[in-house]
Amino acid sequence: MRGFYVTADWEPKEGYILSERETSTKRSRRGNSIWRNIQGVVTDRPIPVPAEDEVLLKVGAAGICGTDAHLLQKDEDGYTKYDGHSKYPIITGHEFSGEIIEVGKAVKQRLKAGDLVSVESMNWCGECDACRMGMFNQCQNLEEPGLTFDGGFAEYAVVKAKYCYLLNDIVNFYGDKMTAFELGAMIEPTGVAYNGLFVRGGGIRPGGHVVVFGAGPIGLSAISLMKTSGAAKLICFETTEERRQLAKGCGADYIFDPIALSKEGINQSELLMDLTEGRGISLFAECSGATNATYPVMAGALAIGGKTVQIGHSIGKTSIDLYPYMFHAGCISGSNGQSGQGIYSDVIALMASGRIDMRKMVTDRVHLEDIEIGLAQAANRTSGKVLVSMDYPRK
Repeated sequence: MRGFYVTADWEPKEGYILSERETSTKRSRRGNSIWRNIQGVVTDRPIPVPAEDEVLLKVGAAGICGTDAHLLQKDEDGYTKYDGHSKYPIITGHEFSGEIIEVGKAVKQRLKAGDLVSVESMNWCGECDACRMGMFNQCQNLEEPGLTFDGGFAEYAVVKAKYCYLLNDIVNFYGDKMTAFELGAMIEPTGVAYNGLFVRGGGIRPGGHVVVFGAGPIGLSAISLMKTSGAAKLICFETTEERRQLAKGCGADYIFDPIALSKEGINQSELLMDLTEGRGISLFAECSGATNATYPVMAGALAIGGKTVQIGHSIGKTSIDLYPYMFHAGCISGSNGQSGQGIYSDVIALMASGRIDMRKMVTDRVHLEDIEIGLAQAANRTSGKVLVSMDYPRK
């Protein structure tokens, strides 16, 4: 089979202290401190064989995440710029769906050959303290397809059956398999937003005003989810014109360029208070990672009982004025991942009812052999979601 195979050299930086798990399993906790000379190529790989508790998928579609592009970028010393959990060599790609070709003999779920499924990317163990608390996204023994074992940028992939979710309802609603494959590949980023907005953040009462910072795939997912959840005024801040247009298509009522506002001397907090007639913002979804720029805006426009959900990954430390959160009885919730809590099932139900259509954020579709074109687009920070499939035409 064909697959996008990524290799790298294990060369811990001087002064980096390896954990016991890193030493014993050769997987990094902080990839940018260990992996050097990283590179990827589409090549022939063996078709994987499913274990007793696994299923073999013919991959239908896979989404390119910013992580997939980021891990191939190198610093001046040749180390990957991706600072997260990773192990190489590996077939990358963690946002994917497919058709079940073979089912392991110990699989007891209602899965069979021919079923279309989406794959949960946070493979929790179910045994550590975090999992026993129901905090699957904080699993201490986490495995991730495309990062610690072979993922979906390939013709075939094997995954444990317990991480598979049926897409039959989406097929029934839209009437074709490719639509189900594409939406199935976007359940993961949509689920990341869902986890932050509803599971960690507690959502909003219909009629609350919402701000989304950043209109990348996670921010666009947040806009779509908040639109169908009853946000009265849905406001987005995004620096690139291309993504501002995507935000409009996904349902944002007001879209602003924060750089342009700054040049014009417009105070963003005051702008938000004017738009909401002094009520303020019920929920801020911080999906940009530019936290030193966004938190001062939030502090000046927080509604009574307002919430901030931190979904975007930031670099370095952030200075936060906590007084407005105390004075307004506000809260800040951290969020990571998309597993557990019925998230996949709920997102599938929303997709299968037409309440959200995440195809609105797709900006390109590329054949697996042309994946480097898609990776470059995902890295340019102007694209929405780029999808990969063997069924798309070559560029």
